[in-house]
Amino acid sequence: MIIKLSKSLIPRLFSYLFHPVFMPVVGLLLIFHSGIYSGIIPANYTRYLFMIVILCNIILPVSIIPALIYLKYLDNIHIDERRERLLPMFFGTICYYGGYYIISKFSPSFLINTFLLASTIIVFCLLLVSFYWKISIHMAGIGGITGLIIILSVGFRIEMVVILCLSILVAGIIASSRLALGAHNILQILAGYILGLAVVIVLMM
Repeated sequence: MIIKLSKSLIPRLFSYLFHPVFMPVVGLLLIFHSGIYSGIIPANYTRYLFMIVILCNIILPVSIIPALIYLKYLDNIHIDERRERLLPMFFGTICYYGGYYIISKFSPSFLINTFLLASTIIVFCLLLVSFYWKISIHMAGIGGITGLIIILSVGFRIEMVVILCLSILVAGIIASSRLALGAHNILQILAGYILGLAVVIVLMM
């Protein structure tokens, strides 16, 4: 019993730790630590930007989950069933777009704006696919981060080989965790990763 619990606990822990709602913030951290905007963007601007992204991409999308559980739309916080994903992802798409819209009104950065737009489009695409098939949202998130690293490396000639390797390692950990939990099969995992990777690269290249 204890062994069985530990085998499910570790993959579940990784699923929470690398949850896709955190990926837009991770992406912004990568952009700001890449050196592209060193000494150009004021610290106050950076703080406001992160506050908006944390609010619109993490706090608001997550806040609807307890309400949906209370209303019996969701069985639990894991949202394992495909049909249960539709309403949270619809709400998430609205929140993501809201954050992108607000930031695009005062942000002069094409790179930041396009990454946030790409994040919104990924969520919208995941919503559309989820009407018919259960695609991996976790893998789409890390796929988008990998795509961003590739853009920073190739398009801006920034040395990010180590970070790219880390992102691929994290993608492997997430994929293994989702498989271990029985949340997805190989095809759903690959489709999610390719979707996130492709959307970011196509929009930002």
